[in-house]
Amino acid sequence: MYPGGVRVLLVEDNPQLAGTIAHGLGEDGFTVDLVDTAAQAIARGLRRDLDLMILDLGLPDRDGLDVLRELRAARVHVPVLVLTARDAVEARVMALEVGADDYLVKPFAFAELVARIGALIRRAGGPRWAPSTELPLEMHDDLTIESAGKTVGLSPREYALLGCLVRRRGEVVSRAEILREAFGYDFDPGTNVIDVHLTHLRKKLAGFPIVIETVRGAGIRLLVNA
Repeated sequence: MYPGGVRVLLVEDNPQLAGTIAHGLGEDGFTVDLVDTAAQAIARGLRRDLDLMILDLGLPDRDGLDVLRELRAARVHVPVLVLTARDAVEARVMALEVGADDYLVKPFAFAELVARIGALIRRAGGPRWAPSTELPLEMHDDLTIESAGKTVGLSPREYALLGCLVRRRGEVVSRAEILREAFGYDFDPGTNVIDVHLTHLRKKLAGFPIVIETVRGAGIRLLVNA
């Protein structure tokens, strides 16, 4: 059970499905708000008081990807779980690239939805890692990172991925360990979710005194530039 203070926005234009999901999440202790358009989702997200957004892509007024783009452009870092019938790999990759933190295809098992929601909330609400004397980087509570006066904002997943590598800097961290420690999965979700977030993270870290390298067949490692 989750405390009622965990507020979830469900963006779904199918009233029967929305009601079923909201009822189930309510029984699990979540506080659920319902909207059924992209415009409502954007307006609600900009209030910055949500713990999680569950977002359908096939909305009546605009594509759900527009919601992601606008919220991320406004530096709204609420974790977003896309819940959609679009099952093509290209659709999953596109959603992750524009700011989604997870992707679940309809039809779905409700237990998996709850598990993924829990993983996202744990990652977003997890500990923040303070700067180390051995690492010229600061990680702040607002999901920004700073080094030598340069600051960039990260998504919750990017922040969790970087935090995992920071804690184990210099070590090769396997993909299974990253899925468990940074993404909260004890299973492979069946997408290249790590690679997508890693690509975005590397772009944002350009100019920072660290490098994230892929060790073929072994995992990922964070190193400090000499």
